[in-house]
Amino acid sequence: MIIEKDNLKYAEWWNRVITDSELLELRYNIKGMFVWRPYGFALMKNLNNEWDSLFAKNRIKETYFPLLVPVEYAEKNKSWWNSFKEQAFYALGYLENEKKVFLRPTGEPAMYPMFKLWIRSHRDLPLRIYETVSSFRSETKSTKALVRDVEIGPWYEIHTCHATKEEAEKEIQLGIKMNEHLYNVLAIYPLKVRKPVADCFPGSVGAVEFYTLMNDSVVENGSCNNLGQTYAKAFNIQFVNDRQKKDYVWQTCTGNGERFLSAVIANHADEKGLVIPPLLASIRASLVLIKLKKKEMNEKIDMGLNEDEFELVETDTIAELGEARYSNERKGIPVRIEIGPKELAEKKAHLLWRTGKKELVAISKIKDNLKKGLDAMQVELLEKTRKELEKRIKPCKNYDEAKKAEIALIGWCGSEKCSGWIKSKTEKEIIGMTLEAKIMPCIECKKKGEAIYVSKSY
Repeated sequence: MIIEKDNLKYAEWWNRVITDSELLELRYNIKGMFVWRPYGFALMKNLNNEWDSLFAKNRIKETYFPLLVPVEYAEKNKSWWNSFKEQAFYALGYLENEKKVFLRPTGEPAMYPMFKLWIRSHRDLPLRIYETVSSFRSETKSTKALVRDVEIGPWYEIHTCHATKEEAEKEIQLGIKMNEHLYNVLAIYPLKVRKPVADCFPGSVGAVEFYTLMNDSVVENGSCNNLGQTYAKAFNIQFVNDRQKKDYVWQTCTGNGERFLSAVIANHADEKGLVIPPLLASIRASLVLIKLKKKEMNEKIDMGLNEDEFELVETDTIAELGEARYSNERKGIPVRIEIGPKELAEKKAHLLWRTGKKELVAISKIKDNLKKGLDAMQVELLEKTRKELEKRIKPCKNYDEAKKAEIALIGWCGSEKCSGWIKSKTEKEIIGMTLEAKIMPCIECKKKGEAIYVSKSY
């Protein structure tokens, strides 16, 4: 057992899961930075490969922009710069004509001056690109591995430019679908909300935010941002339209990366360690031979997996077997297959699933049982998170109910004054409106309003 997963010990449990599973090394001597260990990086690489494939299918082209950004680029959009300049890391050793530069916190100030150079005509649109990078922010709040880090990454940023508002809005819908696909890989059912404009990414005119559960709170975990023409006007990104008139492009952006893994830990891990969904797993099965050697196996075992998708462990002692089992559990490997002399004589094997299910199957049927079991586990984990999210959302009629609920569904008229009272009286944050724009009277002033979610938020 690692440690009980309760509110008082959650931070300790979090770090133990990460370190005992060999996801990350947290003892790197800079606050908010860590080392990816091979097992953790293999999981991250699997997810990275998944989004590379997904974006390629949707004809979004990969690129790479420099890590260093001139301050003069950032200053072109005051709202963006005012939000990030206090978190910027300046490169003191780089003084080309005394030009101040900093490490990118996000990609906009590096990319958009180039977009201005590349886009001239409507024939240059749409422009749809992404990069997978690390970004850097000086965190003033307490850091938390994979949730709030100084070096954020690897993570992807998609940036697009369009000729019309309608095309940009269509791109937002695609971004939502791609996020949903990645969450299916993670076997997580997220909460999707429309963000109030005041809480959107700096310069956005609207956004759909994905939230995932974490302990008794929620965490922002991927947003699809409609930038309108705000950045285009700031960076002067114009094109000649099909009527031979100049116009500003319409832009969108979205991004996520390592924080996806925080959702896997928060939603699937338990007191034993990680639980990795089969579609994400770098090792999908572990074959543990008990007092047997591979060369002694006279029964062919076909698991239907590539060699790099399973590991073979030979154990000769009780201690070695115990360590193999413990290692499998803390790393969250979906299934462990155990075969000893008795099982071999009977031509059978034990399948022990990380979700707790146990099976005794014929060795000749391992391949079929693995395929069915891995598919079933993926669905089971996804369904579990859907039920957990639905259980936590409570429609509330008054502040007493809203204060007790982990995620309260209440009405809000949209006014700043009522927003302040709602936050104060519930001791929670307004995280967003329902996607379907459900009508609901404001919990504060009782006027006509819209349904919103309020919750504690990281």
